[in-house]
Amino acid sequence: MEVLHLISIVFAFSSHAQAPLSANDALKLAAQNRPALKSAKLGIEQARATSKAMGAYAPTVFLAGASSRSELGSNDQDLQISQPLDIFGRRKAGQRAGEAGIEFSLAEYVALATDLQSDVLTAFAEAVANQHQKEVAAELLKISEGLLVATKRRFDEGKVAETQVTRASIEFERAKQSAELTSADLNASLQTLSGLLGTDASDLKIESDAKIEPLENPAIDGRPDLLILKSQVQIAEAEAGLARVSNRPELSAQLLRSPWNKEPGYFAGRLQLSWALFDHGKAKNEANAAKKRAEAAQKLLEDATTRARAEVKAAQFALKPRQSQVVRYEVILASARDLVAKSQKGYSEGFGTQIDVLEATRALREVEQELVAARQQLSLAVIAQYRASGYLAEVLK
Repeated sequence: MEVLHLISIVFAFSSHAQAPLSANDALKLAAQNRPALKSAKLGIEQARATSKAMGAYAPTVFLAGASSRSELGSNDQDLQISQPLDIFGRRKAGQRAGEAGIEFSLAEYVALATDLQSDVLTAFAEAVANQHQKEVAAELLKISEGLLVATKRRFDEGKVAETQVTRASIEFERAKQSAELTSADLNASLQTLSGLLGTDASDLKIESDAKIEPLENPAIDGRPDLLILKSQVQIAEAEAGLARVSNRPELSAQLLRSPWNKEPGYFAGRLQLSWALFDHGKAKNEANAAKKRAEAAQKLLEDATTRARAEVKAAQFALKPRQSQVVRYEVILASARDLVAKSQKGYSEGFGTQIDVLEATRALREVEQELVAARQQLSLAVIAQYRASGYLAEVLK
């Protein structure tokens, strides 16, 4: 019983390993395996740590000193603890700058993840199309083989000329070559896809009818270019805030001991205010420069937003006719297959011609190839919709 249980576990595992790969599964594998995505996530963690550092309180300073001669250098700073007090907004300005840095790192991650998503889905659509082409080639090979067998039988019966056997043999050889070529194309596309997923091509199994689902109501809020521009506006505004507070007064609370040469020693508290009365316009000009950068980034953001809305509309216009085209081709394909079946039966039973079978097969081949192309074009249109709207799959977030 234990052996049977072990065998069932192994079989279940192997079946799971060879489960057909969906578009979402492909993205999930890429999210798990690609070092570039992990690097971008580390960049976000780095930005968060930097933000904490920029928003931290000023350090508490301990000073201690002694002179070899008591009359030299001896003062009330021989022993001192000093704590700057943030009452003029320096820490808050640093926090805003750190938060802007986090937003920029998040936008960079989204940009990388979006590019990866497009690459993976494009390669996935290519592999699906090649899988479909391989199945079409196998179907046509089977039809041509059946035609060759029926033609040879009718030739042996003396009902057709030898030229028809030759013609059927040619069609069979062409179908064999097509099957070999489509198999090679599928292997190549799976290898490309496996590189993007960070896995082995032998572990990938693709279904010919796998789909990439379109969005119902695409928006533009998640577009990485817009997120980057928004974060650049935030960074420039934060830099302007830092410049404005750079020349504000500094206040610190101090605990002092009398000089070492004064006995008995005593301690006292002190508030120390320091203020740069005139910085020759440095802070003002730095703030103005940062403000201009923010305004420039805001204008670029407005321009990019307008273009993004247009791109989403264009993607929607391109998507709808491709969806209906696939549906129409699927209806035509059913008729083409029925025509091939009837022409094969007619030729096999002696009241049809070889030309009927060849013409029906040619029509089936053309419809199948057009359906493959239509499905692939639909997938590419969905990928374009994702990119235009800035949609990012949940597994990549």
